[in-house]
Amino acid sequence: MSDFLKKLKGVFIVEDPNAPPQEKPQSAVTPQPQTQSNAVKQATPSVSAPIMSVGGGQVNEKFMDVLFRAMEAVNQEGFDYFEFKQAIKNLESMPMDEATRYKSAYAMAQTMGATPDRLIQTANGYVSVLQQEDAKFQQAAQGQVQSQIGNKKAQIDNFDQVIKQKAAQIKQLTDEMGQHRKDMEILKMDIEQASSKVAQTTADFQKTYQLLVGQIQKDINNMQQYLK
Repeated sequence: MSDFLKKLKGVFIVEDPNAPPQEKPQSAVTPQPQTQSNAVKQATPSVSAPIMSVGGGQVNEKFMDVLFRAMEAVNQEGFDYFEFKQAIKNLESMPMDEATRYKSAYAMAQTMGATPDRLIQTANGYVSVLQQEDAKFQQAAQGQVQSQIGNKKAQIDNFDQVIKQKAAQIKQLTDEMGQHRKDMEILKMDIEQASSKVAQTTADFQKTYQLLVGQIQKDINNMQQYLK
C-alpha cells in the first residue's frame, strides 16, 4: 500500500464505536462486464469485513481501498484539498471549534500557496472521480444482474412452455414433467440467492461511496462558509 493510500485511510475512515460486531459476510457476487470500474475489477467474491454499517448497506474496506486508489490517481502535486483535509484532521485533538480548525488549517495552507478556489476545485475533482467510479460500478452491476438472473428467467419460461406441452401428452411423459418442475424450483432459488448477493454488494459500494462523498461535500460546504 502506498503512503498516499495510508494517509487517505487515516484522514477519511472513522470507526463507529457504537456499531455492533459484524458477522463474517457471505460470498458476494461481483459484476464483471467487459468495461468495469476499478471497484468491480478488484472486488472478489469473498468481500472483506465491513468497516461500519450505514443504512441498508455496509461501508466495505475493499470498496474503500478501490475508491481511495481512484482518488490517488488524480492527486495533484502541491497543496490541494487532500493536504487541507489532513491538516484539519490533525487539529481535531485541539480544543477549538470547527470554524477555527478550518481557519487555522487555511492559515497554514496559505503559506503553501493554497487558495479557497483551488481547495474547493480539487475537492470537487475527488468527488468527480468517485462519481465516475460509481457510474462504472452501476453499469457493471446491471450487466451482472442480466447475466446472473435474466438468463435463468428465460430458462424458467422455457421450462414452463415445455411443461404445458407435455401436459397434453401421454402418461409416459409424467416423470419428465416432474423433473422440469424441480428444475424450475432450483432456478428460482438461484435467482433469489443471486439477487440478494448483487443487492448487498451494490449496497456496500453505495454506502462506501456515500461516506466519502459526504465527507468531501461537508468540507466543501464548510470551505465555502468559512474560507472567505
